[in-house]
Order: sequence, then C-alpha cells, then structure tokens
Amino acid sequence: MMEELGIHVEVQRLAFVSEDFFDYEGQKFHEIGFYYVIALPEAHKLYSEIEVKGLEDNGKLTFRWFSLDELEHMEVYPVFLKKELHTLHDVKSIQHFIQK
Repeated sequence: MMEELGIHVEVQRLAFVSEDFFDYEGQKFHEIGFYYVIALPEAHKLYSEIEVKGLEDNGKLTFRWFSLDELEHMEVYPVFLKKELHTLHDVKSIQHFIQK
C-alpha cells in the first residue's frame, strides 16, 4: 500500500495464499500470491473516496472501491476472490488455493 498509494496500513492477518500455474508467451510460470486483511488509518480519506490515483506511472493507475455484490458481475482475478471475500471475516484460518 505504501508503494502503490503512499499509505501506511496495519496488517491484521494473512487470509489467502494463491498459487497459479500458467503459460505466457511459451514459458511456464508458477506465481504465488499472498493476500492480507489490512486496516487503513482511522478516518483516512480513502474510506470516503470512490476512486484514487496511484503513485506509479504519474497516477495513470486508478484504484476503485466496489461492493461485494458488484464483484459478482465483474471479471476478477484470482477467481476465488469473488466467493471468498464474502466470508473473509468469518474464516480465521489461512486459506490456500491452487489454480492450474
């Protein structure tokens, strides 16, 4: 979050580990992603903004909030997030996903 938005956050816990196996331009890749539950500083302006420009590439990257219901109609990667974000606060163990 510091690199992308310049914001210090509190990491609360690791929620998901995702392993993706895929081919790209004739090469095989194994990507490992770590997904954390975080908290922004209290009353941070990001809570009230719908869109925020990132720091990289002179602000060309835009971050945007979406409701969980909106995600159901969007293309989201990794795909497990659509389902698992609904129960994020109920499940306290680290979930591991392998996608081939």
